[in-house]
Amino acid sequence: FYFSFLDVMEQKRYLLCVHCDPHKYFPGLDTLKDHLNGLHRQLPVFICGQCKKRITHKNSFLRHITNQHIKKEIEARQACASSDSSDQEDRRVDEGVASQKDYLRCVHCTPNIQVSTVDDLRNHFTNYHAGLPSVTCGKCRKNFIHKTSLIRHIANHIHDENENSDSSESLGNAGQNCNEDRAQASDDFSENVGNNGRNEAGQQAGPNIQPQPQLNLELDAAKFLLKLRASGNLTNTSIQMIVDNVSLLLQNVMHQAQEKTRIFMNSSTIPPEDSEDFLKSGSFDTSSMFKGLQTIDEQLEFYCDKFGLVIPEELYLGTRIENRFNREKKMFVPTQVNETFQYVSLIETLTQIVRNDFIRNLILNESPSEDGVYRTYKDGTDFANNSFLLKYPHSLRLVLYYDGLEIANALGSKDVIHSLGCFYFSIQNLPPEESSLLSSIFLLALCHAVDLKKPGAYGKVLAKFIAELKLLQSDKGVETDLLNGQKFILRACLCSLTADTLAAHEILGFFSSSGANKFCRICLISKTNLKDSTTYIGTLRTSELHEQHVQEVERRPASAKLYGVAGRSPLASVMHVPEDSVFDVFHDMVGVIQMILKLTLYEFIMVQELFNVNTFNANIDSFLYGKPDIKNKPSSNFTRKMLSSKGFTLKQYGSQTFCLLRVFPFLIKGVSESNKHLKLVFLLQDILKIVCSFELKESDIIRLEALLYQFGTQFHEIFISPGPVEEENMCENLDPTDGSEDEDVNSNNEDTDAENEDDSDDADDPRPRRRRRIVWKSRKLKKGINKIHHIAHYPQQIREKGPIIRLWCARYEGRHRIFRKHSAVQCNFKNPPKTMARMFQLSTLASFLERTAPHAENVTLSKANTICVKESPYCMLLLNEGFREESLIKAVEFAQVCGEEYQAGLFVTLRQNDSIQPLFAIIVDVLADTSNPTRVFLVVNKCRNCALSARYNAYHVSNNFDQTNILVNAQNLANHRPIAPWNPLDRTNNMEIYLYPRTLSL
Repeated sequence: FYFSFLDVMEQKRYLLCVHCDPHKYFPGLDTLKDHLNGLHRQLPVFICGQCKKRITHKNSFLRHITNQHIKKEIEARQACASSDSSDQEDRRVDEGVASQKDYLRCVHCTPNIQVSTVDDLRNHFTNYHAGLPSVTCGKCRKNFIHKTSLIRHIANHIHDENENSDSSESLGNAGQNCNEDRAQASDDFSENVGNNGRNEAGQQAGPNIQPQPQLNLELDAAKFLLKLRASGNLTNTSIQMIVDNVSLLLQNVMHQAQEKTRIFMNSSTIPPEDSEDFLKSGSFDTSSMFKGLQTIDEQLEFYCDKFGLVIPEELYLGTRIENRFNREKKMFVPTQVNETFQYVSLIETLTQIVRNDFIRNLILNESPSEDGVYRTYKDGTDFANNSFLLKYPHSLRLVLYYDGLEIANALGSKDVIHSLGCFYFSIQNLPPEESSLLSSIFLLALCHAVDLKKPGAYGKVLAKFIAELKLLQSDKGVETDLLNGQKFILRACLCSLTADTLAAHEILGFFSSSGANKFCRICLISKTNLKDSTTYIGTLRTSELHEQHVQEVERRPASAKLYGVAGRSPLASVMHVPEDSVFDVFHDMVGVIQMILKLTLYEFIMVQELFNVNTFNANIDSFLYGKPDIKNKPSSNFTRKMLSSKGFTLKQYGSQTFCLLRVFPFLIKGVSESNKHLKLVFLLQDILKIVCSFELKESDIIRLEALLYQFGTQFHEIFISPGPVEEENMCENLDPTDGSEDEDVNSNNEDTDAENEDDSDDADDPRPRRRRRIVWKSRKLKKGINKIHHIAHYPQQIREKGPIIRLWCARYEGRHRIFRKHSAVQCNFKNPPKTMARMFQLSTLASFLERTAPHAENVTLSKANTICVKESPYCMLLLNEGFREESLIKAVEFAQVCGEEYQAGLFVTLRQNDSIQPLFAIIVDVLADTSNPTRVFLVVNKCRNCALSARYNAYHVSNNFDQTNILVNAQNLANHRPIAPWNPLDRTNNMEIYLYPRTLSL
């Protein structure tokens, strides 16, 4: 049964005030709190020994003694003995000050205890009356200091009553069956302790000393060290210093506690021999807390034995020559050193994963979509065609990732020397909310990047991984023991390899995309085909065809560039090389977006002169991006030299590039909605919106194919030159002035530049020379780039592997952050792979130990105000949702759910049936359930007049919202990403609201 605490408290009359005589009952905690703050807010602490006045604060008490008693007594003595000398008067003043001890009495003791100084009275009150009870249980009359302790105590009553609900007298006897063990854990005060440890007869009673359960200080210390090392912010020296100081601090604290305990026991009726036995029993000894945890090796061994830490293994690769310092010769000399790398056992890591009951249940309960929507890999055709996965559907599906990492300063002299090669893997069986966590990405191998440049290096690094994967991919599998003693057959297979283009070609045995005629690893398109059409897709590579090409290259190495194959991949024995390779959405889309935006800005600013770069930079800075996109605000670093230079980079990060594409139509002025360059940008926006969606229908994939065809056709028409001309050299065409009425000069005509040189006739001309104005031509390319061809394969790969946004490299690159942070702190480059691999494993273990239930940390509430449902303006909506009138809810300023922040003023997308246009609503208020903080509700109002703008490619909504409040669970939104309202920079339209969703909504 579900019971609301407040409802039971009100019915059972559990709440009463301990300070009122007789005790007064209250219906709820808020009423009792108001009563305490109003009548008992300041309980008296000091009592004047002369006039019996009770005073709360120490300073007020001192002023009272000085002004009301000491000064008056001194003035009276001066009036009676005015002829006394000054020395005698000073002595009498000192005697008057010393007489303060007559006024110091404790108000809580019966009889009132008299002390010497105010500090002694403060210490007496702290030691004996530190926690005066403020609330009392109405059933068993136990006193409590804190409200939360009373709630836990009443919960025990309710639990006992529910267990005995079959008896008619169980409700009346619940107060007598109070669980003493649970009450002992709360901050309660029994009546005899609240009365200064005296019983009803006025005799002092000794404390009831009971044996406490032995605390595992060693385990707590190990977890403390684990969190320190997992942060990556501390060096080994700093951690050792923290351990030493914490040990010393604990020893001092326990010594003081031991002395205070001895003083208390000596003043009580406890026999002296029992007191000494208790003090010498080792309860105050903390010297063994960090025993066996002094060094990093001891800590790793402890974590391996207690928590199942997988310690990286150092394996041999080969040798290389490095300049090492010779102490005898006092100089650097070439020295042969061993090439090693760190490998983390795949089987041991997967064993640790499946031993977690929570993770194992998520894997076993995975199910495909039943509505035909592509959500995970299990919804694609690759899963349906995989015989091993069909035979063992609960096998772990692995995704391998590789990337290079620079841990030193990229602008320093060691930016290449200390580069690392990082191999990660992830599990596709986990639900999206768990797989999106960085702790769901596990380390496989870590090595020096320079060691991978040798032939066959990838095969050596991945050799043990392939051997373990063959065991997991067999029918027998690997048998492992769970923590409950049961047997579990561990099986796994490699489903995909994700990496950037360069890394993927190196691992899979393909030629570099820039050096091969057949540059694509999915099809056999040539560079000539790419020039003719950017939408062309060649003959698809298959495992059989690829094997023929590999054998041909092994016979005739000269044919490598013809087929685009460099050799046999080390992963060919555990995966289908062409079919299981997936393109990276992150790098491909960033490259295409920056190229299109740079060419478009060049056309608008340099050729058509619709605006200048200063205006564009000012618009970037002044545009209101809103809370969801403020962190992705583009950099206003555009210059004419950047736009006219070779290459297609814009010096923007990936997140800034995506944001710039979305807001681009709002940043430009004077451009017609029928402009062909702007329409090309709109097509790219629609493509990105579909590709970045986590849920896709077959109709969405068909629309993506149509958009890709339109985009490729228009791109080829606008930017690809029809003839065999070379790409223009734009870096020399720098505009010296911002335009004038001078004569026009063709910047692309070399003969014109030669004619403009000074000659003898012009040198004698006294007239000032006219500055010639440069005319910029539209930029034409010789061919498209490879990444434009990559996105043409996206529809096919979505049908095969599900939404490929779940496989993009951006989520894996987020795992590099801890390496960069730790390297900046450690500054230890003697053996970086060993240091980094150990720290990474400790960080993974620290986060993995906490994954025993759905992450409550995924929900963060800010500035919460707890109110009762019946007092909320949304009472009826909450009652319809299943709340009770006495239930408590939190009204928050904003709530962060799985990384998305919801607050009033933002917009969300609601679910609706059979509608092409999305249904938007504005957030009015944000509420959270106090009993389950993961339940976040949004009070929204629907939007009206939703239409797609042809100028901004965003939805135009009216300011007149539907005033009917709707309560929506944040987990049930059609699109979980909130949308900020955008306004055009045009002053005439700055009150219009436009909404641009990042992804599609079902």
